[in-house]
Amino acid sequence: MDDKDQALMGVTIGIKGSQTQVTSNDLGLFEIEINSFPSTLIFSSVGYETLEQQVSAGQNNLTIQLKPSDTNIDEIVVVGYGTQSRRTLTTAISKVDGKVLENIPISTIGEGLRGKVAGARIYQSNNTPGADAVFRIRGGSSINKTNDPLVLVDGVERAFSGINPNDVESIEVLKDAASTAIYGSRASNGVVLITTKKGKDSGSARITFDANYAYQTPESLIDFMNSRDYISTVRPAVALSPNKNYNFNSGYSASSGNDLTSIYSTRYLKDGESIPAGYQSMADPLDPSKTIIFQDNDFQTLLFRNTNWQNYYIGLDGGNQTVRYAGSTGYTKDDGVALGTNFDRFTARGKVDVSINKKLTFNTMFDYSNTLSSAFENQMNVIARGLATPPTQKIYYDNGKPTPGYNASSPNPVWWDATRDIGNKDKRFSLSAGLDYQVLESLKAQVVVSNFSHTNNYSYFEKAHEFSGLRTTRQSNGQLDRLKFDGLLNYSKNFAQNHDLSAMVGYSYQQTDNSNFSAAVNGASSDKVPSLSAGPNKTDADSDKWRQVLIGYFGRANYSYKQRYLLMGTFRYDGSSLFAKQNRWGFFPGVSAGWIVSEEDFFKNQNAINYMKLRSSFGQTGNNSIGLYDALGRYVADNRYDGNAGIMPSIMPNRDLTWETSTQFDAGIDFTVWNNRLSFQVDYFNKITDNLLFSMDLPNTSGYSTVQTNVGKVKFHGFDFEIGSQNIKRENFSWDSKLTWSFVKNKVLKLPTNGRENNRIGGIQLADGSAFGGTAEGESLYRYYGYQVDHIIQTKEEAANARYDESARGWDPEDGKSIKGRKMPGDYEWVDRDGDGVITSKDQFELGVTVPHSTGGLQNTFTYKSFSLNVFVDWALGHSINHNAYMRYFMNTFADNYTLVNDVKNTWKQPGDNAQYARFFANDPDVGNSNFSRTSSAFNYKGDYLAIREVTFLYNLPDNLIKKIGASNLQIALSGQNLMYFWEGAGKGISPEVGTNSTYSGSYFNYPAIRRYSLGIKLTL
Repeated sequence: MDDKDQALMGVTIGIKGSQTQVTSNDLGLFEIEINSFPSTLIFSSVGYETLEQQVSAGQNNLTIQLKPSDTNIDEIVVVGYGTQSRRTLTTAISKVDGKVLENIPISTIGEGLRGKVAGARIYQSNNTPGADAVFRIRGGSSINKTNDPLVLVDGVERAFSGINPNDVESIEVLKDAASTAIYGSRASNGVVLITTKKGKDSGSARITFDANYAYQTPESLIDFMNSRDYISTVRPAVALSPNKNYNFNSGYSASSGNDLTSIYSTRYLKDGESIPAGYQSMADPLDPSKTIIFQDNDFQTLLFRNTNWQNYYIGLDGGNQTVRYAGSTGYTKDDGVALGTNFDRFTARGKVDVSINKKLTFNTMFDYSNTLSSAFENQMNVIARGLATPPTQKIYYDNGKPTPGYNASSPNPVWWDATRDIGNKDKRFSLSAGLDYQVLESLKAQVVVSNFSHTNNYSYFEKAHEFSGLRTTRQSNGQLDRLKFDGLLNYSKNFAQNHDLSAMVGYSYQQTDNSNFSAAVNGASSDKVPSLSAGPNKTDADSDKWRQVLIGYFGRANYSYKQRYLLMGTFRYDGSSLFAKQNRWGFFPGVSAGWIVSEEDFFKNQNAINYMKLRSSFGQTGNNSIGLYDALGRYVADNRYDGNAGIMPSIMPNRDLTWETSTQFDAGIDFTVWNNRLSFQVDYFNKITDNLLFSMDLPNTSGYSTVQTNVGKVKFHGFDFEIGSQNIKRENFSWDSKLTWSFVKNKVLKLPTNGRENNRIGGIQLADGSAFGGTAEGESLYRYYGYQVDHIIQTKEEAANARYDESARGWDPEDGKSIKGRKMPGDYEWVDRDGDGVITSKDQFELGVTVPHSTGGLQNTFTYKSFSLNVFVDWALGHSINHNAYMRYFMNTFADNYTLVNDVKNTWKQPGDNAQYARFFANDPDVGNSNFSRTSSAFNYKGDYLAIREVTFLYNLPDNLIKKIGASNLQIALSGQNLMYFWEGAGKGISPEVGTNSTYSGSYFNYPAIRRYSLGIKLTL
């Protein structure tokens, strides 16, 4: 029972030094068989302090009262192939309760974890409906290969996709090498363990219904000019350009001569003509005596709409001491903020545990998801260039048919959506079954067999349209099957009351089979049959099939003395079919130790610190994400000789190739103060990855261009911490806080020898032999470079004496010529880095890094009686974003048919202007004299941001009301997600998360961040 004498269900009761465990039912009752006396029973439950109770012979009845815990010291943590109390944990593991994913409008797990995991940077680089977030644990481990962590859902390797967030019980993130070494060659980037909900010995069934509706909008939009300002800006600029005839010729966005057949609406109002419906009018900026009529269309709000998001979930769980079960079904529908995108997912899950007898337990589970989605095939064309459609372009012709746009690569979004059918279907199914057998009181055997399958079907059909009548059809099918067997022996024993020893050894076999097929045709005679068989012209056909096998032997041993001095050792011996026989096996060890200082007698005389544990770990892990044929080589079929079919080598084998190996040291401290109301988990880590995989250039005489080799070394180091605080705790009011923070730096230690300074790969070489950019020894990763603005040239005299710019080609209306290197008033003067008086690519400077060095989050939860308010913010510091997409909207390119942003009003116009941006110039030969076509400081922003990520208000209806309908709980939730970003580039149409990957561009080519406002109802019966 709890401290209020109420029955506690789901309490775990185990015999110390034994594998035997039972749980209490809904009345708080339990029954456990003890074979020897005296014995010690251990009682543990989430939210309560762990209690040990000695039992003597003849004691048949016990009354146990558990005290609420103000900290997570005694929480149970899922570790590799087992669980462990955080009190005795000696490794670096962050745990997130599945409850943090409840009551917020999310489709995927990652959406709800940003900023909530110390040591992990979780961000949404692409907000396409259903897209998974990116996880980077302690910076990753590699330069050229994947930095994604290993993800296991109930022990089954798979991606986050297809998992319903409502099904999650807990998420453990294994960060240091001692905790991840048990996963060997796949664990250098960390491990994420997702545990789904299971049934409990409740004695009765519980049904949960959760419905959530959200209204969603783009989080940020670009501030484009309306048609009136666009015409007022562009027509005078074109009149001063080499293409002044565009002002009067049809086929131009601001022309006065467009007719009814043109996609552009601008034209002169005829004498006696009334302004047509849907049109506006203004005096011609070039000839105020004439009136121009035009449409004012907002293609941005046409592409990015306000839409709906819905989620429905039904869960069932219950059981008794013999059978425990849990199941659910869910449906998520995201209409997609961007036109032509959507996401529909159906999920079903079941989990059953059966105690066949006192020694044998059978468990099984399944997880199924079926997803239908539609996304852009080319985001750059549809988003960046679609947004570039000028506001004077018509959306529809008079006959109701959508106008196409400037060309197929710069489309009207409505036309693009009407001429393409894109579908993506994913089916995922996971099935596992296992047996647990209590061989002896201290020895348990476990076997688990699982299979995960993923089927993907993609289809693309492009209808006949103004730019192409080919009717292109593309289809692809992929099938992945992953069969896995795990066998384990667990031993646990207590010796002389003070010595606790537990050990585990295991064997794992995993076989992955994958097959893919793709084909493309064109030339179909009708839009009515979007199939491969309808196209007579076969343009592509390809297929592949492969198998990958991974075998592992692993083990772990834990020892503690007086639950005070802690020691753990772990290992894995992995064999992979990806490598040649001589390098197929690898050994990955880990060791950790801990000292609970607060258990010492000398520590108990003070009251400031309630609990303190020092811990440290060291270990090695691997990254086996090489290509399928990098080690063994590959041959492909080709027609290379006299038209005859043949076989030729395409990938050079390297039988010495092996996995990247990460060696990591971790030192941490856990402590609580103020009667356990304030808790800290702090870790420092230093991770070095050796044998980095690089492509080495080969001479042409070899017949190959490159070969994969193990040459290179990189270091990631930093710290992460988590602070939990119970600020106020009253009878009717409480305020709790949780802070996470991560800091990561990196440095390249070794690269392949290439004769360049610091073995630099890429970058720019200077005349004095020095270099910058690219990747080099002694430098950090993810840096990018561009031109630094010195000032804006004000006069023709200054322009004549400006530095020669090899990328410029200034057009002067006085001579009507475009001369290479010439600058004009209003152009940027760039800083001359090397001082040679000429602006070239060698004059670029470091503008920033793309990956933040610090990330974190702060959650505050306020509870008053039946009301609760949760406010969560997160942030990132240290990175920069170069907004090249925004820069493009200063260039009136594509025959002066590119839209403009309102910031064009802040460009230089005449000598003496203290302008923010260089001059706007219409369609000169080099799009703004290269002011707006190169990466520069003019559009560089600090990426540091603070995001108001979640605000949730909850109300639990009174018990006397809900009992009338036979319910145990009824909760109403109001929530907002991604409410606002505070950062330097706010209002420029992008999220500061977009550019935080390995490329510098904060490009609007990506799907924008989504803001949601939701209403949810959760009913428990």
